[in-house]
Amino acid sequence: MRIFTHGDGDGVCSAALVKHLNPEAEVWFAKPASLHRYLSELQGEDRVYILDIALNERFKNIIFPKLEELSKSGEVIYIDHHPLPLDIFKRDVPGRFIHEVGVSTSELTFRLLEAELPAEMDRVALWGALSDYCEETRFVCEHLSKYDRRTIYLEAGLLTQALTEADFDYKRRVVEELARGRSPVEIEGMFEWARKATERDRQIWEYVKRNVQKERNLAIVYALDTPLISSGGKAAFYALGVTDADVGMCILRKGDEMDISMRRRAGVRINLDLLLRKTALRFGGSGGGHEGAAGARVPQDKFEAFMETLKREISPILPKDTSLRR
Repeated sequence: MRIFTHGDGDGVCSAALVKHLNPEAEVWFAKPASLHRYLSELQGEDRVYILDIALNERFKNIIFPKLEELSKSGEVIYIDHHPLPLDIFKRDVPGRFIHEVGVSTSELTFRLLEAELPAEMDRVALWGALSDYCEETRFVCEHLSKYDRRTIYLEAGLLTQALTEADFDYKRRVVEELARGRSPVEIEGMFEWARKATERDRQIWEYVKRNVQKERNLAIVYALDTPLISSGGKAAFYALGVTDADVGMCILRKGDEMDISMRRRAGVRINLDLLLRKTALRFGGSGGGHEGAAGARVPQDKFEAFMETLKREISPILPKDTSLRR
């Protein structure tokens, strides 16, 4: 049995819930742009879980036939909370597809397996939900009331911070430990990984302050070959913190592609998931994520045209609401 999951807090917690019931399962970490490669290597698995990995329309013609093939020889359970591409409906996805926007994949996984899980494993679902800013659901409110919320938030914050820096081997260990019911504060190495992540965050903040460029309502950080920044999400978020722009963006170079991360300020009404999906696809790339936090990859030779189109699509003045929803 294989578990393919995202390597952030929501993905790790979702995998831990499945792993609790399937101790023998192998855990592999994947992203929307790499899932098709991992799936292509599978042969004759009795069960496959795919957790917290957005569907990528660029590779659906590879992914869907493989899921169909795997469904004939075993069971495929795909659980996700990212918005679907415009040309994909739930019924199009082979296997058992569990999908809901606005809640965490951890919550969806717990709800699916709840009858088989010990009641206290709901803590794992809570940690995953909080790590992905999905704490305003009825499930989270009800289950959080069982515990001291300060403890749950502390554990979720520690886990989230450590996973931003940890390598895949340690993340697999965390899945194992969470599956056994251990708290993040009890897992060896967690505080050290979190300390390293916090130090890197400070360095990224300083880098962004020195290098951010504001173009109209867009704050851009070009970190093309900066070893300090391996993932642009934090830099894009910090670009909002050091400017008055409504949209932050970080650009990295990954081989012959450009890796783009975008974040919006709370209350700004722009759908970054939809914006990046449409724009990246036009220039031979792929993109997606959530309304307020999304990413894309485009070929290096199409990057300038991509950026010109993107800037035109982001209006100088964006409407806002008063909520804190991202």
